[in-house]
Amino acid sequence: MASSTSSYLKSCLKYTSATLLTLFTTSMTAATYYRPIPATSPTNNSTHTNTHSNDRRTTQSFCSPNSPPWNRDHVPLLLQWARGISIGATTLAIRLVMNTYGRYEIREDVCYERFLEAAIDARREQQQQSSSLVESSSSIDSSSSSSSAIPQQRGLLTVSNHRSLFDDPGILSCLLPLPIAIQPHHQRWGICSQEYCFNDALPSYIKGYIGAGQVLPICRGGGINQQLLLDFGRHLANGEWCHVFPEAGVWQWKELGGRRELPMGAVWGSASDFKDDQQQKKGDISDTSTNNNSNNNNNKSVIIPATTAQRSLPPSPIGKLKWGVGKLIAHAPITPRVIPFAHCGMERLLPQDEVSGKTYLRRDFVKSLLPSFLCNNDSDGSGGDGKGLRIQIQFGHEIKFDDLIKEHEEKHGKLWKYRGKEPTSESNNTAIQQENWVSSREERILYSKIVKRIEMHLEVLTKEVCR
Repeated sequence: MASSTSSYLKSCLKYTSATLLTLFTTSMTAATYYRPIPATSPTNNSTHTNTHSNDRRTTQSFCSPNSPPWNRDHVPLLLQWARGISIGATTLAIRLVMNTYGRYEIREDVCYERFLEAAIDARREQQQQSSSLVESSSSIDSSSSSSSAIPQQRGLLTVSNHRSLFDDPGILSCLLPLPIAIQPHHQRWGICSQEYCFNDALPSYIKGYIGAGQVLPICRGGGINQQLLLDFGRHLANGEWCHVFPEAGVWQWKELGGRRELPMGAVWGSASDFKDDQQQKKGDISDTSTNNNSNNNNNKSVIIPATTAQRSLPPSPIGKLKWGVGKLIAHAPITPRVIPFAHCGMERLLPQDEVSGKTYLRRDFVKSLLPSFLCNNDSDGSGGDGKGLRIQIQFGHEIKFDDLIKEHEEKHGKLWKYRGKEPTSESNNTAIQQENWVSSREERILYSKIVKRIEMHLEVLTKEVCR
């Protein structure tokens, strides 16, 4: 009797293991097939990329010809499973590291409560409404369906400072209660510079895993008219939670980083480990309405972002932050809820060199993992050598932009609004939206006003949490 029970349990374990392995393999295969595809890098004669995403997909091996619908009700089942695996595994791993290596502290005030309300309760209500709409629309003949069949919803957009390359998922995975955080429909959509997360050196299945974690590529230097930004915004139009680091780089100062005014004859350099260090680009012309005259960059001084050389420069007249977040807000079908937060502490894991601007893993990382009773110096109570990881996060009040948008529309007419991707009109809808995505000079002025308001709130939060 005992032997038969043991044999039965072994058989169950064997088949369960085989089932789980098959599920994992097929899900990751689907994630690889539907992986996000980066844009081609901008050339010296082009400041933005307008290549259609589906055109880029057709040139890739083992890749779906069309990207999956952004509306969750139409996402392929295997891709849904892949998202659950990617987000669940990553979130659990991050929480395990955070609770052994150090600790994180979120100021639980009314601002944080408002964020949870927007990220959890509002998303749950929208999901229920969307499900009921899908059921009611299933009886409608497909020939009568249009882009207005699926109403757009109000998304949530969070903005924060950027302290390290590990902020997402290191910080973003810890914002929600764990039972909620492992559910893909409650987690954020993020963007990552394609030179880091989607570069050609990475295998396709790694890009698939990252994409299944609800991360999309963005082309650094591609400008605010690039389609990758529109792809990201269409998640916002479908009522999703999206997160942006508007500094567009890592700054570990005790204030908000971002742009500074370049001295005459200087050019911006790059601190990226994935770009040619000799590659230089002029001051941020992607956000301005007019470009400076192009000159030969030879024999010009090079300023590397996030270094002491940049910190000594005066503030830029067009603001510290990139204008892409302003464009997402201005053209959203329903103005999203915009909630800022600031954090500090990740610089202890990935400190930044003040001369080169590059980040690196701290040299005593292994020693810092030791529990406090094995080390005499535990000054911050986080264990290890007194320099353990201690994350502090503080949310701010929701930022409103209705007055800025109303003022613009009274002067220049109604703003064009992008829409979420809908399976009934995919090819035509995408082409039309891409054509209207190019910004006018007047619209860029609106973006700058929106971003400066965000900068004002983020600056206060960053200085307070980093003091």
